[in-house]
Amino acid sequence: MILYGSDISPFTRRVAIWCALQGRAIERRPLRAMGEGWAEIRRHNPVGRVPILVLDDDTELIESWAICDWLEDTAPADRRLLPVTGVARRDCLQLLALANATAEKAVAMVYERNRRPQALHWNDWQDRLTTQIRGGLVALDAALPEQGFHGGERPDGADIGAVLTHDFVADTNPWLLEPGYPRLAALATRARALAPFAETMPNAG
Repeated sequence: MILYGSDISPFTRRVAIWCALQGRAIERRPLRAMGEGWAEIRRHNPVGRVPILVLDDDTELIESWAICDWLEDTAPADRRLLPVTGVARRDCLQLLALANATAEKAVAMVYERNRRPQALHWNDWQDRLTTQIRGGLVALDAALPEQGFHGGERPDGADIGAVLTHDFVADTNPWLLEPGYPRLAALATRARALAPFAETMPNAG
């Protein structure tokens, strides 16, 4: 399978880590929608967004939540990263949704603060984004375990989402992590001891 998108995208990185933790071999094509690769990305996704996962039969899957749903649906039971059903599945998906929503707001902050010329900054919008991002980080920090992973001995989908949100914020606007989110930071540190997380760090190459 072929995965389009670079690891600066927390959504592409989610798919890469999900595949690695399930033992799936993928070819990486680290194109960025804001770069020279946009034309090629649009050939696989008319909206021009990553991630895109091209399956062995040339089927093209888009959007991280839909791709990960397919990965779960086709994985052996012992390699699934979400509980199959019930309250455990609901709670895991809700934590993943919280991480995803926070990451989306962090991406919006990058476009508004990091890429827009300072003369065109919309301060009220930045203040709202800051409130949303920090609200999500506070909630994630409160929901995570002090030791181990939300998934127990190994990371589950909620752990992946939380770590990737932390790492994206740390890489793009680290001031948003002040004054600190100790459980979230500790989870990210534990995750980096695992190759799928360490090898996909945005600054890992």
